[in-house]
Amino acid sequence: MMAAYVGVLDQDDPLYEVLALRVYPEIRRPVFHVERLSRTRLVYRYREAETKRAVVGKFFDPRDQDEGKVTRIKSEYRKLIRLRYLGLNSLPYYVVNPLCREERIGLAVAEESIGGNDLDHYLKHAAWKGASAPLQEALARLADFLHRLHSRSAPDRIAHGSPSAHLDEVAAYFMRIVATLQQQGLLSPHRAAAYLGLRDRWLQRARMQAEAVTVHGDATPTNFLFPDGDGVVAIDLERMKDADRVYDIGMVCGELKHAFLWRMGHRHVSEPFIHHFLCRYARNFPTPDATFWDITRRVPFYMALTELRIARNTWLDWEYRRRLVREARECLTWGLQL
Repeated sequence: MMAAYVGVLDQDDPLYEVLALRVYPEIRRPVFHVERLSRTRLVYRYREAETKRAVVGKFFDPRDQDEGKVTRIKSEYRKLIRLRYLGLNSLPYYVVNPLCREERIGLAVAEESIGGNDLDHYLKHAAWKGASAPLQEALARLADFLHRLHSRSAPDRIAHGSPSAHLDEVAAYFMRIVATLQQQGLLSPHRAAAYLGLRDRWLQRARMQAEAVTVHGDATPTNFLFPDGDGVVAIDLERMKDADRVYDIGMVCGELKHAFLWRMGHRHVSEPFIHHFLCRYARNFPTPDATFWDITRRVPFYMALTELRIARNTWLDWEYRRRLVREARECLTWGLQL
């Protein structure tokens, strides 16, 4: 959504003291102009009038009955600190800088506000204006960033061995998505069972036993910003976890498929961009061809998972959501033949 202006932060608001003392201590009486950045989440931007610098504040509702959601939101500050400690703290590849938190007022994290275009900007220009080269460059930078992110857990793996990704978590997430689609009327009980059957066939394959690395966990186009000619900055890491690296890679590929299918109505337009992204990611390894083959044998599962995930969005057209669900099934079925 476009940022919605809310007004000036009241100096009696407890948040004012937190921002004034911890983020802008050099300003005697800062004035904060407030914008809401999300319709569904408590995310706001605070722009200080004198310096023009801004911070983003993410909040949780202590009355929320979804304890898992609250815990996830509250964990982002710690996750950002960990990644920056591991080296993702400077250009060209870094995660957004967390500045402070104050749980007594529901502030999960206040972080720097990053300018620049997100990946969706490049997707729109490629779909509507034929601007393929800028998108390819953005995808190349994103592939390099994700490789660096995934590699930063290497010291932990060396110290504690190389654990396999927990497929039971993926299985449970897949089931929750299918259940939601069934509740929304996009899947009948019979078809829901068929999707779960495909899930089981995939997860029983030896190819799905992969090394667990640190993944972003929510690799959607709006969560990667390109503030200059070289860098990539990741935001919204509350879903960060240890999983198969293809969890992120497949999500990006699924988002690419959706971006062009939704805007252009053609299912194959995204394929050159997906191939380019996968090749760029694989070239970071000592044996790029073998890595490419290894990754692409798992990508269809995570692409399909992403397509089903997107299909839950009620703001999308009903018929398009049904098409996404069908695309996911075709992806799952076709991928089993690799």
